[in-house]
Amino acid sequence: MHMSCFDDIVSPRTLYKAWEKVVKNQGCAGIDGVNISTFSANLHTNLETLANEVKYNTYRPHPLLEVEINKKLIGTRSLLIPVIRDRVIQTAAAIVLTPLFEAEFEDASYAYRKGRSVNQAITRIEQLRNQGYQWVVDADIQTFFDQVDHKLLMRQVQQLIKDRDILRLIRLWLTMTVVDGDMRFRLTKGIPQGSPISPILANLYLDQLDEVLLDKKYRLIRYADDFVILCKSQKQAEQALQLTGEVLKQLRLCFNQRKTGITHFNRGFRFLGVEFIRSLAFKSKNSEAEEPATHIIKPDLAIQPPEPDYKEVDHETLTEMQLAFLQAGIKPGQFVQKSASLSSQPSESAEPEALEPPQLDDATSSYDSRLKTLYILRHGCVLGKESERFVIRDRDGPQQEIPAIHVDQIMVFGNAQITTQAMQFSLQKHIPIFLLSGKGRYYGVIDSFNTEPVLLHREQFFQAGNNEFCLKLSIAIVHGKLANSRVILRRFSRYHNAPALTQAATQLTGIMKQVSNADQLDQLRGYEGNAARIYFQAFSTALAPHWQFYKRNKQPTTDPVNAMLSYGYTLLFYNIYTLLRARGLNPQVGYLHPLRQGHPALASDMMEEFRAIIVDSVVFNIALNNKLKPDDFTLPQNSNEACLLKKEARKFFIRQLEAKLNYRLHHPVNGLQLDYRRCIEHQVNHLVAVIRQSIPDYQPMVLR
Repeated sequence: MHMSCFDDIVSPRTLYKAWEKVVKNQGCAGIDGVNISTFSANLHTNLETLANEVKYNTYRPHPLLEVEINKKLIGTRSLLIPVIRDRVIQTAAAIVLTPLFEAEFEDASYAYRKGRSVNQAITRIEQLRNQGYQWVVDADIQTFFDQVDHKLLMRQVQQLIKDRDILRLIRLWLTMTVVDGDMRFRLTKGIPQGSPISPILANLYLDQLDEVLLDKKYRLIRYADDFVILCKSQKQAEQALQLTGEVLKQLRLCFNQRKTGITHFNRGFRFLGVEFIRSLAFKSKNSEAEEPATHIIKPDLAIQPPEPDYKEVDHETLTEMQLAFLQAGIKPGQFVQKSASLSSQPSESAEPEALEPPQLDDATSSYDSRLKTLYILRHGCVLGKESERFVIRDRDGPQQEIPAIHVDQIMVFGNAQITTQAMQFSLQKHIPIFLLSGKGRYYGVIDSFNTEPVLLHREQFFQAGNNEFCLKLSIAIVHGKLANSRVILRRFSRYHNAPALTQAATQLTGIMKQVSNADQLDQLRGYEGNAARIYFQAFSTALAPHWQFYKRNKQPTTDPVNAMLSYGYTLLFYNIYTLLRARGLNPQVGYLHPLRQGHPALASDMMEEFRAIIVDSVVFNIALNNKLKPDDFTLPQNSNEACLLKKEARKFFIRQLEAKLNYRLHHPVNGLQLDYRRCIEHQVNHLVAVIRQSIPDYQPMVLR
């Protein structure tokens, strides 16, 4: 086995994919009481901690919670439920190991395998019956999952896996402690039903049975521990039954005598919930046609999430993270998607034209995305705290309450106040509070500083002093920025018949070739500046004259388009700042932008590849389609004044930007369907892996 398999299991990408599978399966909390929504509240810290524990051999699985669930008809089934973190790492191991195990499995095995199903097993039986295989060994193994011998299983595992770290993990999962009421005991045999790693281990253990029977040319159809052997004569069936018993004895298993015997299609038999009689096959009314429970399911004693109280949002459009937050009571339906005009969208025509928040001057982002922002826009209001809720008050009293679980960051614009209790609560919950002027100028941030990522900081600072590393990473970032800028130019050109945009896209292609050959950071920054000038000059020719947009300027902004660009960049910048801090990076220490006092250079670095595809696409869509008008802005009266968005225009723009950030797309590198915030978060995690040299090269997110 390739030594990288262990690294693959604990890689951020695999763990995140495993997490999504765990969320999709749902299920109750384990022995620690942590459910999916609780684990997701601090997801990336939890995943990183889990990865580090596994890497440095400090990981120990929590005890299994034994529960009884009702079967569909009669009786109960015992499940052993791991805690969420153990389900994640077991799922990650299953993701990596399944291709290796699958190469060993036989075609006669149908359970727990991608692309295989009960229906396929039934179809195979009917095919063999029609070919003259009328005699049937109908077999069942006595309490299979409880009887699997650990030594024999590990011997089979070791034939496929040589990595000691992976073998250690599997041994830990096989010998976990079980808690059943007041009783606690350690497993000495068996495979816990309810653990994500159990399906491939179960199939591996019975693979020896499959091989022996198939080598003897018997027609086997096995679904977990339930199987039939089809034969052309009674004598052949008797021989198959005897051979099966011998193999099971070698595996330290035995038949369930009550459910095992030889029969004929004329007499009929039942298998996988289907009755076979002569040439007929029909679903049985008196049997359970369900898969054995080696995947997490919802036991009756689990607290079921409430039915979401919304109608307008399509369930099929929700991300796995959004579904997890529904358990916490977050309602995406507080934002209603308006129908989009296909002719007015430059290329992302499937995006909503707007997301309407609840009546709000204050909080416009209770839509469930990865990073939920509370905007305080009203002058003179006070942000306070009561219990686990933020409360917004003005002179007329409380105006709105927002549960803290709905908030990841707070942006305060203009003359608003924050109580000491609200600040202390935010520090305790690691919710940063950004203070900005009413015009969007950044003053500072109220934030706790977590000292846990000191080792990551050391690596980050070390790489910042490595000129070769800085140049290589910066080339990738700038290349990503120009590639995405070119995408936006081409898209708007297609929808608005603007040849200047097409010409600018061609010029950016040439500059991208120069960027790849840059040998100094200053040279690279020069290419970037030249590309930006060409990019914005092209848009200045495409926009109507009443927008008065001639070039990009920052301080002060002289026209409505520049005002929207600066405002949008500010909001994007501090979204990225928060995600960097949440991941344990120091936003001040960057690689492309020079280090200077008071400037979060790394946030500026990470922002580059997202400027065009998030902010610019929103701004130019508004301007080219006249969704706002120059009258919605306060125009400067002299050279020292800035152009500003009026109150309603500011709220409209924020909602448009939130709609963009919440828009889901397939990430061009990992293929996952993520909203833009989660794409940014993925890139932050990707950067951490590059800084730690877990992977050699940074890949910017470039839209196609």
